[in-house]
Amino acid sequence: MRVPHELYQMQRVLSARFPELRPAQQMGLALWVFGAVLARSACQSAVLAALVAAGVARHHAGRQRLREWLYDGTDKAKPCAREIAVEGCFAPLLRWVLALWRGQQELALAIDATTHGARLTALVIAVLYRGTAIPVAWVILPGNTKGPWLDPILALLARLHAALPAAEGWTVLVLADRGLWSPRLWQGISQLGWHPLLRIQQTTIFAPADGGQRGPACRLVQKGQAWVGRGALRAHQPKLTVTLVAVWTPDQKEPWVLVTNLAPARVGIAWYALRMSIELGFRLLKSLGWQWESTRRYDPRRVARHWLILAVATLWTLAYGTRAEAAEAIGQSPAGLRAPPQLSGARRRRPRLVSVFRRGLEVFCRCLARGRLWRRLWLAPDPWPQPPANVQITYHDAPL
Repeated sequence: MRVPHELYQMQRVLSARFPELRPAQQMGLALWVFGAVLARSACQSAVLAALVAAGVARHHAGRQRLREWLYDGTDKAKPCAREIAVEGCFAPLLRWVLALWRGQQELALAIDATTHGARLTALVIAVLYRGTAIPVAWVILPGNTKGPWLDPILALLARLHAALPAAEGWTVLVLADRGLWSPRLWQGISQLGWHPLLRIQQTTIFAPADGGQRGPACRLVQKGQAWVGRGALRAHQPKLTVTLVAVWTPDQKEPWVLVTNLAPARVGIAWYALRMSIELGFRLLKSLGWQWESTRRYDPRRVARHWLILAVATLWTLAYGTRAEAAEAIGQSPAGLRAPPQLSGARRRRPRLVSVFRRGLEVFCRCLARGRLWRRLWLAPDPWPQPPANVQITYHDAPL
């Protein structure tokens, strides 16, 4: 196999970010990402075709190398114990994200599930970034199979906590939709020193902290209003004391009812809108990006390793897109930009006509084709959303 210089560059980066992987595993990951970017697809057949066209691999040898990178050790042509332990890559992956982070020490994580037809379900924790998401931890389960989701999710959160302990001064917001609501999830996130922002059912019984009348949480707001205050969820024994956020903007069909452990004055009523980014992130993994829905790989362990390729390729692509977008904002060539520019408020709020992912994929592919990769990359998150001007906000009690 002819190994181009840019593939060695990618391996050097991966060896620094994933030191627990063996050199051959790092090179295999670099080969997969290299081919996925060139092919604009992470399906094995597309990746192989791109590598063959680039003269990086021959057809049969290249296919075997790509396949064996995903195999368990006992399934390889020469059975061994050397297989990718993908769970050990979650904390290093998040550390890589944080190493590139340029902005306030605020991180929004979302928990959600996506499916591959009826065959597979992926439980995913992702970093929300500029209208999309970077997967940093996941577990792949067989589809249409009953079983608990909460235990795997709590285990993933614990692994990520090793990369971002609460003592480091970061504000970590963990968002999930009402289908994942559980007091155990609330408590598990809170025990890590992070802040849950979880959507609950509108009809959940809530009692304000000052002894006010209890009733369904949705009764606290009408359209165009938001209500924030401390109280207890009476449906749980023992009762659960929370900050409840009820929001019903004029654009919403129904109110959001959310719970968090932040003091009322610290909660942004529009923060839950960040969670929508993980849905867009799933679309990038599928039809708008890496074409995961087209794969014919259904073994959960192999698919979990395949997701490491998707996550690394997404992170790298978004970093390239961030640099290209910053260069365009100041009217400079991205190849000559060496550090994140200081943008004015007007430039930061400029509408995004092309997604960061799409821009990054074009630039990354062009750099690979030319054999010159950028060494200076970063992630610059957008500010968290501010309350809409047409919403009347009521703070029910004083901050804690």
